[in-house]
Amino acid sequence: MTYDIGIGRCAEVDEDTVVVKLESVMVQRLSPNHPWQRSGTSLLRLNRKLCSTARPPAPDEELFLDRAALSRRSMGALDLAGDGNTVSVDLRALLQDVDPQPSAGPQPKGRGGARAQASR
Repeated sequence: MTYDIGIGRCAEVDEDTVVVKLESVMVQRLSPNHPWQRSGTSLLRLNRKLCSTARPPAPDEELFLDRAALSRRSMGALDLAGDGNTVSVDLRALLQDVDPQPSAGPQPKGRGGARAQASR
């Protein structure tokens, strides 16, 4: 199953790379021991090929990555403080706790409705 994962607001797009202002939950996945940062403080530079084909990157829009592309070893450059100092990170960490569950489907109506009709 493949689906897209939104990770933050796109800051830059060029031919080969994308820079995204990460949501704080995504920073926590990539750098779990780092103190909390306000969303949009940390920047991530990654290969544009990881982006969703259904929702291509656009500046100042939510950036979506393709889950199937992330499941292979892919590296990015994480700038935690937004100051230009980067560390290399394995982007598969973004998949942590995001596997969707199958839909529960329609729920059967409770017996209360059947009893109410039977007593009429």
